[in-house]
Amino acid sequence: MPLHTTESQQVIDFLTQKLGNHWHIGTPLGIGKPNPLVNAIYQHVVNKPDIEMSLFTALSLEVPKGDSLLEQRFLAAFTERHFKDYPELTYIEDIRKKRVPSHIHLQEFYFQSGQFLGTAPAQQNYISCNYTHVARDMVNQGINTIVQMIAVDRRGENTRYSLSCNPDLTLDVIRIAGEKNKPRPLVIAMVNEHLPFLEGDAVVDEEFFDVIMDNPSDYFEPYAPPARPIMTIDHSIGLHVSTLIQDKGTLQIGIGSLADAVVYSSILRHQQQADYQAALTALNIKQRYGQLIDEQGGTQPYENGLFAASEMFVEGFMHLYRAGIIKRKVYEDAEIQQLLNEGQITEQVSALTLTTLVDQGIIQQQLTTTDVNRLQQVGIFKDDVRFINGYLYDAEGNKLGHDLNKSKHLKRITAHALNQQLENGAVLHAAFFLGSKRFYQFLRELSDRERQLFLMTPVSQINQLYRSEAIDRAQRINARFINTCMKVDLTGAAISDTLENHQVVSGVGGQYNFVAMAHALYHSRSILMLRSTHGSGKKRESNIVWQYPECTIPRHLRDIVVTEYGIADLRGQNDETCIQRLICIADSAFQESLRRTAVKFGKLNSKWRIPSEYINNTAESLQQSLKPLQKDGLFEPYPFGQDFSSLEQRVVKALSWLKNQQNEPIKRWRLVLAALGPIDQSESHELIKLMQLEHVTGLKQRFMRRLFLVALNRTKAN
Repeated sequence: MPLHTTESQQVIDFLTQKLGNHWHIGTPLGIGKPNPLVNAIYQHVVNKPDIEMSLFTALSLEVPKGDSLLEQRFLAAFTERHFKDYPELTYIEDIRKKRVPSHIHLQEFYFQSGQFLGTAPAQQNYISCNYTHVARDMVNQGINTIVQMIAVDRRGENTRYSLSCNPDLTLDVIRIAGEKNKPRPLVIAMVNEHLPFLEGDAVVDEEFFDVIMDNPSDYFEPYAPPARPIMTIDHSIGLHVSTLIQDKGTLQIGIGSLADAVVYSSILRHQQQADYQAALTALNIKQRYGQLIDEQGGTQPYENGLFAASEMFVEGFMHLYRAGIIKRKVYEDAEIQQLLNEGQITEQVSALTLTTLVDQGIIQQQLTTTDVNRLQQVGIFKDDVRFINGYLYDAEGNKLGHDLNKSKHLKRITAHALNQQLENGAVLHAAFFLGSKRFYQFLRELSDRERQLFLMTPVSQINQLYRSEAIDRAQRINARFINTCMKVDLTGAAISDTLENHQVVSGVGGQYNFVAMAHALYHSRSILMLRSTHGSGKKRESNIVWQYPECTIPRHLRDIVVTEYGIADLRGQNDETCIQRLICIADSAFQESLRRTAVKFGKLNSKWRIPSEYINNTAESLQQSLKPLQKDGLFEPYPFGQDFSSLEQRVVKALSWLKNQQNEPIKRWRLVLAALGPIDQSESHELIKLMQLEHVTGLKQRFMRRLFLVALNRTKAN
């Protein structure tokens, strides 16, 4: 039995006793870190130079601080309300300020996007590997302890525990250590009653843990990133992608505004057909890509629904589930799942179900113990039937028979042993979750029966075909693996995690896994989304480039690429065709330059010209096309709700405008002149108070206040 304690010091004493002076600790990515306990362990080792400690993790989440004085003032007010008593990880600031002691080694395989750009210690200790290989690498580096936050269910006679948001690596580390005949790492858990309790492989026995620390003073609301607006460009990308999703298929998406845009347009497709078709017409999507859509996707409602298989259970799946799109159930039996896929059986159970299974050789005509267990696993047989000495009995002990070829046996079995429909099906498999407070509340409020639909698994099951390939292939039919990248070169190689100077922005994560799996699974596709440009003014650059020194997805795995201007289907195409199709979805300001470069190096015929329907790829044209629909309330920035109050929204709008003005010299000078002139302050009192700019001192603070007032006035009517 594990040690139960309420004090972090007892955990530290336990580790000291068990580990001596070599602490190799792993803690989950994202919200599964037990921050109070991690901080206590870290601070203890900081003051103990005789202990050599390595900490392996990823996605160390931190409360946003802001860069400029105005951003810092705003975020200080917002985070005080939104994050409340969220305990920040103390090692993050030590990494940034280069004060981590030499006897402590902090290593991550995935950063919060842009978090450690320019931070040498973090960049030097970054581990580049596919998500599915992280557990292997942690074991190889000698991990001897896992420290994890867990959920608890105290409602029944026995307390239940769940790895909740992060069974992803923990279960794989334990398994791989056993396979390599290495010592099982210690598993230290910190209970947090605010963490949603999820089912699947995440549910473990109490004996799984070596220590369980449970102290109400350590409970805290999980990190919930504020919703980001879905801009018009994002909505256009999402609309295009939504046409490539096939009904009765499988879906994987990530986090962020582009994924949210895909979710929004998919719901529009399912629930508001007239508006959806109008949007497709406005952007000429069916006219340009009709054949591809007919072959690979669709534009009609999702009659059969989708199954979700995604490393990250994001809020978007909640919206798709509520909209009746995520509803296709899968079962843990490859042959029975295949019959469901082919329509030879349905989820409604009857005598025909049994005879079909016999005809297909899946069960014996004369039932066996194996057959009965198999039929109970997928819910064809009731849980309370028993198979004893070759005969099937119902819950009351009545003999039902065993020979499905005998009509009287089949009749009794049908009447007393069958459920009305299959059971134990799931609509989602995922390895970890992260989302808004609304999303966490949704997870907490799931009924016991509904919670069984959302199953958490190790990452080795989700991100590859490492578990049981037959089951995974049967479940993940018509899969669409939809992810975001930063750049794509003209031959189809994608850059998603690293800048050209090797500075890591985020990490590979599971993207490579899903792209490779799209090629391994029949009728499945990888879809990479990106905005066609980034920056503004003279710093505006194309995200479709001739070449780039970094590569996350090699060109031999090229598949579908989508920008706001269209779809480029690259799978199986020669280099010239790929180049042509990518130029067609690039921004028009860069198309000709890309064309000339490709011609220069002999990859494109000099006679080829950009087709007329793709020569007006501009943000202005896109805005005009969607403007009538936006006036009708479609394609809004926050269709799923937001985390900013009405006053905070005004500040965000003003600060965004202000930041945009600083990208060009002329705009900057005009801004300075406006700040030095007369300014209307009549409607700004509450906003000035929110920004703590009522009483400012010094020239810099006074000037910042005036800049803020200018921004408020300029965005007042928007």
